[in-house]
Amino acid sequence: MGRVSTAMVGFSVLLVAGCSGGTGGEALPAPQSSGTSSTGASSDNSELPHSGAPAVANPLPEAVISGDPCEALTAQQVEEALGDGASQGERKDLDDVGPRCSWSDPTTGGGFSLTFSNQTRQGLSAYYANTQPQSAVFRDAGPIDGLPAVEYKTTEDDVACGFAVGLADEYAVGIVVTLSRANEGNDACEPAKRVAAMAVGNLKGE
Repeated sequence: MGRVSTAMVGFSVLLVAGCSGGTGGEALPAPQSSGTSSTGASSDNSELPHSGAPAVANPLPEAVISGDPCEALTAQQVEEALGDGASQGERKDLDDVGPRCSWSDPTTGGGFSLTFSNQTRQGLSAYYANTQPQSAVFRDAGPIDGLPAVEYKTTEDDVACGFAVGLADEYAVGIVVTLSRANEGNDACEPAKRVAAMAVGNLKGE
């Protein structure tokens, strides 16, 4: 634990000083309208991808997200992100989206959540169809370890950022990170991207 890189230390600082509201994006804006995704966009997998989403050229088997999302990151990785006060992961599944786990530092309020987005069966297409129209900032953020990804916020200086990586055309992994008011000048998507990269690396067994 003593050998945390300078970049990772900066990563930890961004998340440790989180806002008192806890993990941002508790409603998980991706896909925020998951309840309508099955009706607002075709659920026929033969039509994937849709709504402008990129195809996943080298998909991961769905078995990689069959487990507990709280085990998608190691205890060391969570501590690197949140600091010594990081809590144990807490399951807060979203029925219309998929299994979710949240971590926080109860002292600082910093935290993030990770979701296996597998219920819509539309992967990144659900984000493009449902989240993009609701997000002022929605852009390509990939590739992450060879996989397509997007990041989204309500404004450029929003303290919360959502990040999603397409693991296959039918499923994805989503991250939501919130920064503190003291860190409003920082880009919340940077730590979100780092959390996503760590999770994808773990899922791929790297």
